[in-house]
Amino acid sequence: MGISSISYSSSTVYSKASSSNTSSSEIKQLEKQKAELESELQEAQQSKGDEQTKQQKIQQLQIEIQQIESEIQQKKSEKTDQSQNSIQQLKSVNNNTRTKNNNETSNKSNSADSANESTTGNKIDTWA
Repeated sequence: MGISSISYSSSTVYSKASSSNTSSSEIKQLEKQKAELESELQEAQQSKGDEQTKQQKIQQLQIEIQQIESEIQQKKSEKTDQSQNSIQQLKSVNNNTRTKNNNETSNKSNSADSANESTTGNKIDTWA
């Protein structure tokens, strides 16, 4: 019974780790998009041509970069929250398992003590 609860908790932690890896790859993808937009922004700032069109392009790129930065921060925050929740779950499972093992050990010890008392009591009765 204890093994099945450990297996369950391990699979839960594994699935959370898997989603954390997905989050990491999403963050990397967003950072890559941000770098590409920053490169485009530099090109737009250095370009020659209609100043109004140039400024519109720069402004649009800056807005997109800010949106991506916001998404990156959100993903990082979610990842941190998931990590903290996983740690709390592991601690809870560990404490529950430890308590259960202590209870089982205590019950076995009490049973053994009762058996010893019975046996000892019988010996005393036999000698008496």
